[in-house]
Amino acid sequence: MTKILVIDDELSDREVLRRELGMKGYEVTTVASADHALTIVFQEPFDLILSDINLIGESGISVLKKIRESQKEIPIVMYSGTLTAEIEKEARIAGANEVLGKDIGIPQLVVQLERIVKAKDRIFEDPSNRKEKSLLVVDDEEDIRHVLTRFFKMKNYTIFEAENGAKALELARCETFSVVLLDINMPGMDGVATLQKLLEINPKLGVIMLTGNINLENVQKALELGAYGYVLKPFDLLYLELVVMSKLAIAEGN
Repeated sequence: MTKILVIDDELSDREVLRRELGMKGYEVTTVASADHALTIVFQEPFDLILSDINLIGESGISVLKKIRESQKEIPIVMYSGTLTAEIEKEARIAGANEVLGKDIGIPQLVVQLERIVKAKDRIFEDPSNRKEKSLLVVDDEEDIRHVLTRFFKMKNYTIFEAENGAKALELARCETFSVVLLDINMPGMDGVATLQKLLEINPKLGVIMLTGNINLENVQKALELGAYGYVLKPFDLLYLELVVMSKLAIAEGN
C-alpha cells in the first residue's frame, strides 16, 4: 500500500487529508510538527510527503532541505495558504517536486498527489535520458514567447509557439508535445477555454498555467479541468525549468 506522510500544524487540515487520501486507498500518517516529521521520516519508508510550508516553529522549507540531504528520491509536495512566486521558487530549488496553494481545495490537491504517486518511478530519472522533450508556449506577449523559446531550445527542447488559443489548438491537432506553458489571461479565447479544448484533443497533456494576476476562480477552474498546476509571474527561468521537468515526468507517467 502506498504510504503518504502529511506534515501540517492545522488539525482540521490533517484530518481532512487523512480521510480523503484514505478513501483513495492510501495509508496516511499525519504529524503536526517539524521535529516529529524529521523523526518519523527517517524511521519509516514513505512513497510521498506532503508538507505545509508555514509550520509553527521550523518552516516546511527547512524540513524539506533536511529531508533532501539524505532522502533524494521521495516525491515531496509543498503547499501553502499564502503562496507567492518567491516562496514557490525557494521550495522548488530546495527540492520540492510540486508546490501548490491551499486555495485549490482538498479534492484537487488529492488529484495532484495521485498523479505524482503514479509518476513516482519517473520523477527522478536523469532528464537527459528522456526521449521526448517537447514544449508548446502559448502567450499573447511576443517578448515572453521569445524568451521562453530561446531558453528551452538551449536545453534541447523542441519548441512550438502560439500567440493565442486558436493557434495553440491548430498546433495540437497536427503536432506532438508533452507539456504546455499556457497564459491564463489572453484576449479572445482565454487560457481556461484553451485548456479545455487542448485536453479534448490530447487528454494526456501536462498543462501549466502561467498567471501574473491570480484570479482564484480561473485558477480553480483550470485545475478542475485538468491543468497540472499554475506558475506565478514574475518567474525566473531556473525555477520555471524545474517546474517543466517535474510536469514532464508526471505527464509521461500517466
